[in-house]
Amino acid sequence: MLHKMTAFMSEFHMIEPGDCIVAGVSGGADSVCMLHLLLALREEMPFTLSVLHVDHGIRSDAWEDAEFVRHLCAEQDIPFTLAKEDVPSYAAAHRLGEEEAGRCLRYRAFEKVNEQLYGGAAKFAVAHNQNDCAETVLFHLFRGTGIHGLCGMKPIQGKVIRPLLNITRQEIETWLDGSGIPYRTDSTNHEDDYARNRIRHHILSYAEQEICAGSTSHIAQAADMLSQAAEYLDAQTKEAYAACVNEKRELHGVSLNLSAERFLGLHPYLKGSVVHLCFSQLVPAAKDLGFVHVNCVCALFEKQTGRRLTLPYGIRAQRTYEGVCLERGAVLDEKAPVKQAGQEEILLEGSSGTVVFGGKRFMFRVFACDGKEEFLQSIPKNNCTKWFDYDRIKKPLVMRCRRTGDYLTVNAAGGTKSLKKYMIDEKIPAEERGHIALVAEEDHILWVTGYRVSEAYKVTADTKRIIEIYMSGGKENG
Repeated sequence: MLHKMTAFMSEFHMIEPGDCIVAGVSGGADSVCMLHLLLALREEMPFTLSVLHVDHGIRSDAWEDAEFVRHLCAEQDIPFTLAKEDVPSYAAAHRLGEEEAGRCLRYRAFEKVNEQLYGGAAKFAVAHNQNDCAETVLFHLFRGTGIHGLCGMKPIQGKVIRPLLNITRQEIETWLDGSGIPYRTDSTNHEDDYARNRIRHHILSYAEQEICAGSTSHIAQAADMLSQAAEYLDAQTKEAYAACVNEKRELHGVSLNLSAERFLGLHPYLKGSVVHLCFSQLVPAAKDLGFVHVNCVCALFEKQTGRRLTLPYGIRAQRTYEGVCLERGAVLDEKAPVKQAGQEEILLEGSSGTVVFGGKRFMFRVFACDGKEEFLQSIPKNNCTKWFDYDRIKKPLVMRCRRTGDYLTVNAAGGTKSLKKYMIDEKIPAEERGHIALVAEEDHILWVTGYRVSEAYKVTADTKRIIEIYMSGGKENG
């Protein structure tokens, strides 16, 4: 096992003599295995090793894990740091799932330890294994992704190293049990509350047992090949971007002009990749810009000159004589008159349908409900699917951007708040406020998409009919 790990680490130059390594150790099999292998490696190569354990504030028995790791470090004379975080609160405040929130806080804890102990020079060793890589690939595939989402996990990502990425979970547990090394088992690992657990328990295990033994390794190997392909395609995309796009950066904002003559001659994959790269130039790390927005921009090349689109984050796209111009202006003057984001309102009519607004796709349907308790418990809790009491809607329901006089009901007693004040209170950036898609009944806002709904239309035990609206590209765990 040690030879397999060290050969993998040597291939990617993960640890060099004299490095400072902070190992993230939860107490579970993977991280305990990694720590023991790092200790063995340290006998052959001089480097500094310390341990970080993060208490996520989720389980009442988490202190037992912390004490287990503390005792392990004391036995091996390794510096130990305990970081206590409140993952549920962080997840709620940042509209994240608990898994994603936990990941953010673990890396934040590492940065603190790194600065305090090593002046920012340390590497963070995490115990992701081959199964984790395969689960990540499937998770991204099921949720919808491009080639980069199918690349799985990288052996090295910035300051993060993954020494066990070529080792399966079964190999890890077999080695620990055979060596008589104890480890902790997180009770939540056996639950199906998280999507990754369901993939682990029901999909990957079925594939290994019923389809092909070694499925996990095969997925991880495919991810590695896709990673190499992605590197090549990224280089091709940068070349195509340089050939097609003319950048203009001024005080009032950024504009990217895509030449139709050169863009339309690209391979379809490169067209989408170039548009994605344009998005990243306008809004770095924008998570809500996906396939539907790329397709809308590509479709503009077939439209008449002057046609416009308004996309998330205040990005505007316009068909020009030369091609398509993508731009994102500076912060808008809040005192200026509110204008619609380049689109008229769209009527949501009939019992079901699909509309595209602001670069996002919205699907809606009307259905009956019986008001039973178990039915009410199934009300979606995420930020991309919302239910409303259909019979409380008396006027035409439309999708549009904000207007002067818009308001929403903010509590069960019927209290209201102007949309403008709500957006200010929520600290929504000024440049984005005029571009957020709204579901409205005249001036009454049912849903500020990506944020909240009006209390006046919530489903109750008395509801007879529901209108469900699904926003493609929203956050699944908001």
